Amino acid sequence: MSPVEERIAAIWREILGPDLAPDTALGVEDDFFVLGGTSLQAMALVQRLREEFGIPLGLGAVVADATLGGVGAAVTSGGGAARS
Repeated sequence: MSPVEERIAAIWREILGPDLAPDTALGVEDDFFVLGGTSLQAMALVQRLREEFGIPLGLGAVVADATLGGVGAAVTSGGGAARS
C-alpha cells in the first residue's frame, strides 16, 4: 500500500469503527461499502478526506470506485469527480 492508501485506511478504521474488526487487514481491493460502510458514512469519509488531503473530493469519486485503491487514486489525482 502507498502512504496515501495507508492514511485512507486509517480514516476508514475511524469511520467504520465497531463495524470493522480491529485486526482486519485492509488491502487495495477492499471496498468501503462491502466492509459495512453506509451512505452516511461515505459522506463522513469524503469530508475527512477533504480535510486530511486538502482536495475537492466529491462523493461521486468514492461511489465510482469504493475500493481502497480507487479512493487512493481519486485522492492522488487531486479529487477525482468533484461532485456532491
